[in-house]
This record gives sequence, structure tokens and C-alpha cells, in this order.
Amino acid sequence: MVGSHTRIEQEIAKLEEAIAYLASEFEHTYQNYLTALGKVVRQELILACYHICTQAYPDAFLLLSFREREKLQQDLKNLALASQNKLQNLVGQVNGDLINEEKEDDEDDEDDEDDQDDQDDQDDEDDDFDLEEERETEEKLEESHAIVLSIRTPERLIRWQEAIEKGLIQIIKNLSQNANRRLQQSSILPKRLPEQVLDAASKAEAAGETIPGPKNLLTLVLETVQSEEGENNGIETTTLHIVAIHLRLGEIEFSEGNLNSSRHQIRNLSAKLYNLRRDYQKKLRERAVVEAESAWRASWYDDR
Repeated sequence: MVGSHTRIEQEIAKLEEAIAYLASEFEHTYQNYLTALGKVVRQELILACYHICTQAYPDAFLLLSFREREKLQQDLKNLALASQNKLQNLVGQVNGDLINEEKEDDEDDEDDEDDQDDQDDQDDEDDDFDLEEERETEEKLEESHAIVLSIRTPERLIRWQEAIEKGLIQIIKNLSQNANRRLQQSSILPKRLPEQVLDAASKAEAAGETIPGPKNLLTLVLETVQSEEGENNGIETTTLHIVAIHLRLGEIEFSEGNLNSSRHQIRNLSAKLYNLRRDYQKKLRERAVVEAESAWRASWYDDR
């Protein structure tokens, strides 16, 4: 029985090594994917804004002065660039969150006994600030990669991947919202259009209830009701045709072959993770059974 328990422990250790290696593959693949995604997202936003300003609302765009058009274009480019940087840094951000979670477990046991010593050494630290900052950057990169290598359970790796996927979807969603707000500020999009309407339309689109249109754009028709005052009191209905930015991950990936290839690699890694998770849970149960049997025998005795 001891030999059986030892064998199971060795098999679990091998599975944990395989999970750590898979985590490293995930990190590398996602980093390449997000770098490429950031570039394509920037391009697709500009194309979508171009369509809105020249095809959907050309009259509103022509009402802007040259400087206003130039300012609008620059602001949109800045939004796209900021989102590109966020996507490229997303892996590091998620890794940093994991590092902070681990450090929080240790901070409760630490005291602030060195406050006075820190103040005495402040002048010397200022002289070496640039060198220290560069060293800290390198250490953060190493620490970021090390935290991924420390992932040894499938559940933790799944949480890591979910954080990446949720993060990139949120970045793309925020970019769409910010671009629409900027277009509203320039009176390209109707200012009375609430974000809640766009959110509801996005959900309706997923259910196939909206009008098909150009990629990464949301096309919808709204009816507004107004009461008329006068001799013939009644209700007037106005139809409002709206085209707004709605970046879609599926369409963005489809527009770039490298993204499709990276997404295919991610799916393959996810399949490997599923298999490792199944084997890992099986070995954990085998270990629990062996330990339970051993515990039973240790406390059992015959009444004679």
C-alpha cells in the first residue's frame, strides 16, 4: 500500500510538471496573440470610424471644421493606440495580479519596524533611482514569468486563462464605448443615444435580432414617441437610424490570418488542459482512496 501511494504521488508530480510547461506555452502563445490582436484592433477601429464619418453620417462630418476633424481623428487614433498597449500588456497585468495575491498572504505577518531606517537612507536611494528603476523592471519581468511557471494545478491555469479572455474582451468593449462617446462629442453620433441602448442592441445582435451591416459596426433602428400639443393632441412617432462602433472579436480574428492561427493554437492548448485536468482529478481521487483505506486500517481493531 505504501508503494501504491508513492507511485500515485510520483504520477501527480509528473502531471504538475506537465501543467507548468503547458502554462508556459499558454503565456507565450497569448503574448503573440495579444500583440497581433492589438495591431488589428487599432486598424479595425479606424476603418469603422472611417465608415461612420464618410458613409453613415457624411453630412455631420462635413459640418466640422478642418481643425475639428483633425482633432477627432487624432483622438480616435489615441484611443486605438491606448487599447493596443493594454492588450500587449494584458499578460503582464494578469501575472501581476497573481503575484499580488500571493504577496497578500505574507503581508499580514509583516511589521513596519524599519520605517526609521528607510528615512535615513532616502538620500542614497535618490542617487541610484534610475539604476534601481531599471533593475526593478527586469525583476518584474522575471517575476511575471516565474509566477506562470509556478502554476501547478489545472484549476489555477484555467483561472489564469479566464482572466486573460475576460480582460481582452473588456478592453475591446471599452474601446467601442469610448469611440462612440468621442463621435457623440463631435455630433457625428446622436448625443441623445444612451449607452444602455447600445448595450441592449449588442445583446440583441447576439440573438440575431438586429439589422446586418458592415463589420465591427452596430446598425439599429429606434422609434421615439413624442406627444403633440394643440387642437389635435396625439402621439408622433419618429424613426431613428443608428450606426455605431461595435468591435467584435470574431470579426477581428477573421480579418487577420495570424490571429486565426494563434486562436487555433490556443484551442489546442485548451484541449490539452482539459485532458490534464481530467487525469489530475483522477489521480487526486486515487490518492484520497488510498489514504482513506490506510486511515481506516490504522484506527480499526477487532473486538474479541
